[in-house]
Amino acid sequence: MTTRDTRGTILELAIAVIDESGEQAIRTNHLAAEAGTTPPTLYHYFGSREGLIEEAQAERFFRSLIVDVDILIAQLATASTEKQLRKAINDLFLRRDSQERIAVRWKRLNALGAAYARVALERRITEMHNDVVTKMAIALMPFQRQGFIRQDIDLRAVIAWYNGAVLGKVLVTMDGSDIDAGQWERTMNEAVLFTLFGPDSVR
Repeated sequence: MTTRDTRGTILELAIAVIDESGEQAIRTNHLAAEAGTTPPTLYHYFGSREGLIEEAQAERFFRSLIVDVDILIAQLATASTEKQLRKAINDLFLRRDSQERIAVRWKRLNALGAAYARVALERRITEMHNDVVTKMAIALMPFQRQGFIRQDIDLRAVIAWYNGAVLGKVLVTMDGSDIDAGQWERTMNEAVLFTLFGPDSVR
């Protein structure tokens, strides 16, 4: 097994443990044995148990964030008309409303919460989010230049707002919530369409 394979295997195992049982279930000796290596090797790659947890949480955040971004950017790369742009946005809405995205949002929120009092993890998550926001903004800029998207908005700010608002849906889907998830979706969709395309888009 190569160095990259060993490191990657340990990281994947740690992510799986956190997904299943939380950070408290991380046992470095057990993970090293499962990965077919030794604790000193694990510490060589990650520095400490805490270092491994931070790396796993950063990766969990990134994966949960990028899942829809890559799909959207691929659609935008083949779009050339306003109709195709709007279809890509509507497809994003449909994916966001799917049941499988509930678990994705929980993972992102959990990883974000793990950054509390962890300066290095907070910095990593911020950098990852900034990079993803920039990547999405670059994909949308041609449509803004063509006048399909409002000229008076900052795309990076809009995308960052959207990402934060989507996390808020966790509160709507928690057990015991009596908020109408369908109405939440409608409100969110109208807000996005208004922001990108102006008031005529939601009439």
